[in-house]
Amino acid sequence: MKFTFKIIISVITIISIIFSIAGVTMCKQNFTHSLENTINQNIDNHLLIRYGIENNTIENIDENGAISDKKIIEYARNLILYLENNKNFSIYSNNNVIYSNLEIDLTDEDLNFLNNSKQIKYLLKDINNKRYMIIGSSLEINTNKITFLSEYDITDVFIERDRQIKDFCKIDISIIVISLITIGILSIFLTKPIIKLNELSKEIAKGKYDERIHINSNDEIGELSESFNIMIEAVENKIKELELLIKQREDFITNFNHELKNPMTSIIGYADILRSNKYDDEVKIRAANYIFNEGKRLEVLARKLMDLMELSNENIKFEKIDITNFASKISNDLKDNLGEIELEVNIEEAKVLGDKSLLEDCIRNLIDNSKKANPKDNKIIFLGKKQNEKYCISIIDKGVGIPEEDLPKVQDCFYMVDKMRAKNNGRNGVGLSLCKKIAEIHGSNLEIESVLGQGTKVSIYLEVVKNEK
Repeated sequence: MKFTFKIIISVITIISIIFSIAGVTMCKQNFTHSLENTINQNIDNHLLIRYGIENNTIENIDENGAISDKKIIEYARNLILYLENNKNFSIYSNNNVIYSNLEIDLTDEDLNFLNNSKQIKYLLKDINNKRYMIIGSSLEINTNKITFLSEYDITDVFIERDRQIKDFCKIDISIIVISLITIGILSIFLTKPIIKLNELSKEIAKGKYDERIHINSNDEIGELSESFNIMIEAVENKIKELELLIKQREDFITNFNHELKNPMTSIIGYADILRSNKYDDEVKIRAANYIFNEGKRLEVLARKLMDLMELSNENIKFEKIDITNFASKISNDLKDNLGEIELEVNIEEAKVLGDKSLLEDCIRNLIDNSKKANPKDNKIIFLGKKQNEKYCISIIDKGVGIPEEDLPKVQDCFYMVDKMRAKNNGRNGVGLSLCKKIAEIHGSNLEIESVLGQGTKVSIYLEVVKNEK
C-alpha cells in the first residue's frame, strides 16, 4: 500500500472515530438533559394539579367528615374543560378508580408501583410507537387514601433525539468526505518530496551518482533531502576514491613490474656473459659490477616497499621529541654522505610529538632527494619553526625543481619525472610515497612547493607539546 494511502486511511479513521464519539456523546447528553427537564416539568404540573384536587376535596368534606366522590369527579371534569382536554389523569379513592381519562392501560403491577407510595413515582411506557410518562402520588384525607395518576406524552423528546442523530450522521458523512478530499490533496502535496527521493534513489541505483534532489523546505523532509544529497556526494566521492585506488593499484603493479623487469633483464644478461666464459677479465668485472649495482638497487627497492607496506597507525607510539637534538643528530649523520653539499640547519627550539625513527627516515629521504636534485648553490636548508600551533619542518633546495603538471603525481609510488636521470641517481620513485605515508601517520600532509629550474620545498607539520618549560 502506498504511503499516501496509509496517511489518508489513518487520518480519516482517527477523525471518524473521534468525531463520531464526540457526536454520539453530545446527542446523548442533549437527550438526557431534555428528558430530565421534561420529567421535572411534568412532575411540577402533576403536583400543581394534585394540590388543586387536594384543596377542593378538603373544602367539600361534609359535616360527618365524609369525602364526596361526586365533588371530586365534578372538579376533575371542570379541570379538563379548563385545561382544554390537554391533560389525562385518573383519581383513585381507597384504591378504587373514580375518574380516569388515561389513553393507556396500566397493569396491576404498574398500579401497585404507583399507588403504594407517598413519594412521587413515575413510569415510562412505550405504546404504539409513542412514549408516555405516568406519574403517581398518594395523599390521605380523613383516613381516606386518594391516589392521583397523570399521563404525559413525551414522544417529542425521543423524536428530537432521533432527529439530532440523523442530522449528526449527515454532518459526520459530509465532514468525512471533505476531510478525505482535503487530506488526499495534502498527502499528495506532502509526500511529493518523498516520491522525488524514491525516484532519485532508483536513478542512483542505476549508477547516476551526479544526480541531486532540490527541495526548498525548512522541515524534516528538507533536512532529509539535504542529508540525502550529502550521502550521495559521499558515495560519489567514495566511488571516485575506489576508482582512483584501483587505478593507482594497477599503475603500481605496472610500474613495479617495469622496475623489476629492467634490472632483472640486465642481471640475467650479464650473468649469462659470466657463465659463457667467452670474455676477458675486464668484461667480466664490468658485468659483475653491473650485477652488483642492480642487485643493490633491487635490495633498496625491496626494503622501501616493505617499509611502505608495514607502515600503519596500529604499531606507532608517539613520544616527545626535542627537535633541536633531533635535527643535530640527522645533520651529523649525513655530513659525510652529502659530500660538497652543505646542510644548513635553522631550527626553532620546541618539543613535538611523533615517532622518532619514522620522522628520521622521512627527513633523510627528503634530504637525499634534494641532494639528487643537484642544488645550484650546493646547499640544502633544514628549516623548523612554529606555525599556527603546529611545528613545520621544511627541506628546501635550489635544484632542478618539478614541473607544475607533475606535482600532483610525484607522491605516487614509482612515479618519476625524469626516469633516466632518476635511474642514474639510483632513485626508484618510492621515497616520496614513504614520506607521504609517514606524514599521514603524524596527522599531516606532505606539502610540496616547486618551480622548474628554481628549486623545491617539502614540508611536514607536527603536533607541538604544550606546557613545556
